[in-house]
Amino acid sequence: MEQELKTEATRNLITETAFMQFYKNGFKATSVNEIMKATGLSKGAFYHNFKNKDELGVLVVKTALNKRIYQAMIEPLYAQGEAKTILKTTFLNKFQAFTSDEKLMGCPVNNLINEIGGSQNLLNEALKDLIESWVKALVQIIERGHKDGSIKQETNPQQAAIYLVSSFEGMRGIRKLYSDDTNWNAYRFALENYIDQL
Repeated sequence: MEQELKTEATRNLITETAFMQFYKNGFKATSVNEIMKATGLSKGAFYHNFKNKDELGVLVVKTALNKRIYQAMIEPLYAQGEAKTILKTTFLNKFQAFTSDEKLMGCPVNNLINEIGGSQNLLNEALKDLIESWVKALVQIIERGHKDGSIKQETNPQQAAIYLVSSFEGMRGIRKLYSDDTNWNAYRFALENYIDQL
């Protein structure tokens, strides 16, 4: 039991460290050596827990990135109340919570998609699963809005969900180009207006 806990703690440390390294430096530019140096563990500890960096990348997506998206963008959608209000609050609260560093570095999910998206591997599949979970949760809240009358019946849940994810992630990428929040704030008002019109 003690060995299992130690192994789990080691895997968690490597995964969390890898997440930060991938976020700061990119997946391809980050070596196993750099990850292990940042953990203070030996390279042997890496290969005891993972076959390769791709396997670690899949775990980063399924744990660290999935947790971030779930806590910030999915879990709040299941709150009680009017669907449109919950939808708007979820997006705007997260939008306003980004730190200066997060604005400059962009979204870790979006960064990874731009870097490795389209490749036919498990990392790509893990990213697709994450985005599809987010879209599915948005479809459900929009359908709830149909039932409670806060969202127009003619609003297509799938189309609106895909648009919300795409525009939100797109703005996070675009913000990296600018040194101030002018475009960022303009998007925030456009996002709020879009949700109001659903």
